[in-house]
Amino acid sequence: MKNLPKSIIGVLMLSVLLAACGSIESNVEGSWKVVMDDEETNSYMEIGEERIVTRKESNENPISAEYILTETEDDKFIIEFVNPESGKNEFLMEGYLENKDLIKVISTPNGETDNSKLVRVDSITEELEEKEKEEAVREEERIEREKADEEARQVAKAEEEEEAKQVAKAEEEIAKQVAKGEKEEKEPIQAAGNSGLKEKYLSEANGLDDKIMKELKDVHPHAQDMQPGFYGQYNGEWDSLLNEVWNELKDTMPDNEFESLKADQNQWIEKKEQTFSEMPDEAASARAEGWDYLAFETKDRTYYLIENYLD
Repeated sequence: MKNLPKSIIGVLMLSVLLAACGSIESNVEGSWKVVMDDEETNSYMEIGEERIVTRKESNENPISAEYILTETEDDKFIIEFVNPESGKNEFLMEGYLENKDLIKVISTPNGETDNSKLVRVDSITEELEEKEKEEAVREEERIEREKADEEARQVAKAEEEEEAKQVAKAEEEIAKQVAKGEKEEKEPIQAAGNSGLKEKYLSEANGLDDKIMKELKDVHPHAQDMQPGFYGQYNGEWDSLLNEVWNELKDTMPDNEFESLKADQNQWIEKKEQTFSEMPDEAASARAEGWDYLAFETKDRTYYLIENYLD
């Protein structure tokens, strides 16, 4: 090689340089996704032999321009694009090939960057279609979450409204009982002695109700309404009186009539227990209102049997 003319050596060196430059260009050519410092892909770039085509995360309105690749020191290169409006060369990026599928970006028109890179992809179209599918799945999941949240809000609202109705009903019943107790204090019902079972048990029922109203005034002398749970504590006493009346009916009624009444009584018990089981019981006040309901129902049933089946 020492004997070669200088002109031939110059040609060989130029050929090597051109081959090296062509190698970088050929390695840079292809389809790339642009990954910024925040690890988000915000655009794609297709580098051909003479032109660069860039596009956002949508197939619409791709931008195409001629480009110039210039190799710099340390295997780095600069890409400039020809502005189609001004015809001037403008800086696009500086970087280097870390491997055949990854270009590390050193700087952009916005300044130096640490983590930006170009990652080779097989097909930009397939990448965009996959992203659209992922976006569609995320949107569907968002809609489903909002739908589930709205359904949960509606259920909670319905439960609150139902609880409010139960409270209002209980308060109305308590107000009636308080008013009835005040009336009976002014005009007490006198027992008719032992002239009949109806009079006897009416007297006992009225006496129990009077006692409850009196104790209410003793415990809460200034209360306008009966406190939740107050009447419920007498459910056991009403239940005992109901059982006494029931035993009297069993002993005094004809068998066929008693069996018919027994079927009706069983239906009443099932309905009462079903309603009680469906009432809210998370809060202490709700449980108290449930016991009030049992007491009032048992009281009403006791009066019903006395007034309609005892003589």
